Amino acid sequence: MKRLLLALPLLLAAGCETAPEPYAPVQSVHYQAIGAEPFWQLTIGDDRIVLRLAGMSEDVVYPRTLPRTLDGITTWQSGAPPFVIVVEATAGPCSNPGGQTFENRVRVRYSGEDLRTNRPFTEELTGCGGGLARP
Repeated sequence: MKRLLLALPLLLAAGCETAPEPYAPVQSVHYQAIGAEPFWQLTIGDDRIVLRLAGMSEDVVYPRTLPRTLDGITTWQSGAPPFVIVVEATAGPCSNPGGQTFENRVRVRYSGEDLRTNRPFTEELTGCGGGLARP
């Protein structure tokens, strides 16, 4: 019994360890999208737009702008040349490779400057966004 009492503080300390924090690039999430081939993740929060690309060690961050909706397409556009991002969300079901169906089809166009060649580039990504669509 005495050994159990001596071990009790160690057991309590081990039980108090917290789980690692989940990836949260923004404080309040307003919109999220994800794509595959290559993998990418987009999060739009209160103050910024964050694009995470497979193989990149750091996220690409743009100032947040308010969206505009025209002809059923919601668009966020941010940045200053050469670092610009345009996110377009179109209503309609979108299925990912994992079989989940989301509310929107999403296209992301972003541009920048290649650090190796100092040349401008523009990339386009497609994927799904918004919440999961109800069956």
